[in-house]
Amino acid sequence: MSDVGFVYFDLGNVLFSFDRRRACRNIAALFGGDADQADAILHESGLQNDLESGRISESQFGQHLHARYAIKDTVPLPKILNAISDMFSPIEVMADVIASLRAQRLPVGILSNTCRAHWDFVSAMPSQILDGPFDATVVSYQVGSMKPDSEIYRHANELAQAAASVSGADILFLDDRDENVAAARTHGWRAEQCLGGQPAIDALARHGITVDVTEKASPK
Repeated sequence: MSDVGFVYFDLGNVLFSFDRRRACRNIAALFGGDADQADAILHESGLQNDLESGRISESQFGQHLHARYAIKDTVPLPKILNAISDMFSPIEVMADVIASLRAQRLPVGILSNTCRAHWDFVSAMPSQILDGPFDATVVSYQVGSMKPDSEIYRHANELAQAAASVSGADILFLDDRDENVAAARTHGWRAEQCLGGQPAIDALARHGITVDVTEKASPK
């Protein structure tokens, strides 16, 4: 038996795999240059993080890209947002994992660094992973804070407590990045660094949670 009272899942690489390089190639196809240049503009400069933290709007994001590339033609914003988002693939077995937790009456939530474009893209994918209801959904662009910053964990803690009357020690968090796991533990949470699929199933089992899945769960 497990005494975990709430499970938070990261989105990227736990529920959906993603290929950042693909997004860079998509942007390069729109603006020119190559994927390395796009990566520098999007990620090394912090521009993508600014969007995911809510520090800039989608419109401002598009304006920054145009300024960095200094192109004469205007690239429509919907094409830009699709280009940075068309990189996700569902880890389908996680739909069964979440369904199994719900069947056990274990509250579940999402805690993710993401922007609205990414969130809308994965929500529209033909997958059951995000079929609700989730007991709490905490996404960085709405909160104005990104993991591993403390504020997003405080917000997630409050939502979990409101939804399920749990304390930090009752919360289990699965994330693919060590620094996010370490930050969760400073808030008294249980946390595991893992990918989606079998690694996530194994992580749940280490905390006494057994799940039933209908398809083979392989590491990603």
